[in-house]
Amino acid sequence: MCGIAGMVAEGSAQALLEAAKLMAGALSHRGPDSHGVECIDQCVLVNTRLAIIDLSERGRMPMANQDHSVWITYNGESYNAGELRRMLMQRGYRFRSATDTEVVLHLYEEFGERCVERLRGMFAFAIWDARTRKLILARDRLGIKPLYYAISHGRLLFASEVKALLASGLLPRKLDPAGLRAYLQLGHVPPPWTAIQGIQPLEPGHVAVWQEQKWASSAYWSLRSDSTNGALPPPEKLSEELSDVFLDAMRHHLVSDVPVVLFLSGGTDSACLAAAARQAGAQNLTAMTVGFAEEEFDESELSQRTARALDIPHRIVTLPAEQIRRDLSHVVWAMDQPTVDGLNTYWISRLAAEAGCKVAISGQGGDELFGGYESLAWFERFTGIAQWLRPWHARPLGRLLDQTALPFRWRKLSYLFGARDPFVASQLAVKVLFLERDLRRLLIPPLAENGRQTEAEYHLAYWAKRVEERDLKEKLAFMDIHTHLEPRLLRDMDAMSMAHSLEVRPVFLDHRLVEFLLPIPSAIRIHQKRLLLEATKRFLPSELLQDLQARRKRTFTFPFARWLTRDWRPTIEQSFTAERLGSVGVLEPSSVSQLWQRYVRSSAAVGWSRIWSLFVLQRWCETMQVHP
Repeated sequence: MCGIAGMVAEGSAQALLEAAKLMAGALSHRGPDSHGVECIDQCVLVNTRLAIIDLSERGRMPMANQDHSVWITYNGESYNAGELRRMLMQRGYRFRSATDTEVVLHLYEEFGERCVERLRGMFAFAIWDARTRKLILARDRLGIKPLYYAISHGRLLFASEVKALLASGLLPRKLDPAGLRAYLQLGHVPPPWTAIQGIQPLEPGHVAVWQEQKWASSAYWSLRSDSTNGALPPPEKLSEELSDVFLDAMRHHLVSDVPVVLFLSGGTDSACLAAAARQAGAQNLTAMTVGFAEEEFDESELSQRTARALDIPHRIVTLPAEQIRRDLSHVVWAMDQPTVDGLNTYWISRLAAEAGCKVAISGQGGDELFGGYESLAWFERFTGIAQWLRPWHARPLGRLLDQTALPFRWRKLSYLFGARDPFVASQLAVKVLFLERDLRRLLIPPLAENGRQTEAEYHLAYWAKRVEERDLKEKLAFMDIHTHLEPRLLRDMDAMSMAHSLEVRPVFLDHRLVEFLLPIPSAIRIHQKRLLLEATKRFLPSELLQDLQARRKRTFTFPFARWLTRDWRPTIEQSFTAERLGSVGVLEPSSVSQLWQRYVRSSAAVGWSRIWSLFVLQRWCETMQVHP
């Protein structure tokens, strides 16, 4: 697991070496074990390495093949590297290291750009083929590992993080108005935007080629949500087959030359992961839980019961609000792009890294694949209401609800009147933080309006069109993966964990497990984790299985509502002073002040996530030294 970066210029890349070194410095947290900068003709490649497989110097990157005609900088883990290595050796390839990096390098020599189709894992890499003078960029199927690029003055720049691209000094630190508007509406910046003009993410499941100053990107994998047309096996057989696929995914994800820690909450997903890891023969596995003094948010006792039932060493660390407040500046830096999420991953990753861990197992994806979100009921309800209200004119009736004096949760219902697409309207009514009228009040005029469909609606409608004819639950699950899991949860997980040089592996998102699950009809698969428990019960102790079935679903979050007005209030108010907001020049000081005062009077009418989103945006702009 590493940080990668690089550039391709029209002539020699020698003049870009200093910029490349600055990028390497900006990625040092992602790879503290070694770093390298290599200039090869038109291309310069950068790598900062976090050594997980083959800890020796043989794994140093950027890495070349035997005749130095092909070079790679690689970030990720290919869990089937051992199988691929044996196949490549049979075809005559020789290896100098035990790394998966070298496997990918030779796999490209053998299969070209289609090598990605044979990889099982999470990855982002760049390959410079000196024979054809082309750069190949690739990203894993579900976008677990990030990769950003920018095309400027005939040059291509790429990196694992936005701040590394900015560190090059070759791009302006100019905010993208569309990215900011999308962030304030959705709580994150979804593709195709970033918060910075000119920087874009390579899409998940895509390969891109840069040759002769031309960019071409194509998909090699896409998420299918078609239910199976064939007969399903009996329930017992289905759960048995799923159990085998799940265990196989876990065995592959446990491959490591360093100890592995499991992020253990009080829920079903992490308990099933722990049981599967034990069944798969995990060695030196420990579990870690973040606890809180606020009992209603604390899952320590539940996670302790899980660890005890599975006989797994377990560590609980209780976080006081003051400790978190002191480190908010580093949290914002770690985000890489503004987000209202990720604080939980930041702290569990930091605690794991401080305990000496380099690899962690996470339950990301469990809710999306097995139906854990309670919001599914709201989407179903709002879609039906929007369908019924479709003939009603949107403007006059919507305005009755979109009044600033009303609580935000009521104002969002205005999307349900006269909706062109009731399904998209339900997505907006649930997911949006700030409505269009709020954007015009909160952002300075040059950033506030685009004169077209809002970014949030564009983004949600784009993905909704790809599931128009499918079952509502399937549509919701598909949307959650593409509009929440990929652009927000996985991006935040990577940024926050790698800020502490920790690799996090989401076992549920093994693509073979995903491909097995998606054809199963939603009535069976998306049913409050029932299918997952059925598949796991053969290696779950019976008393733990009964305990999990009885536990109430809880969403792991921090006590933000209490902290913002109590423990963190001076910090929030310092960031919201007119002078400080004015110096950044993104948010309108008077509007922010009015919203904050309203929150202090009635937190429920505003909601903590809206205050937190403004605080993050202000502090992120200060930290990154960006401007409109």
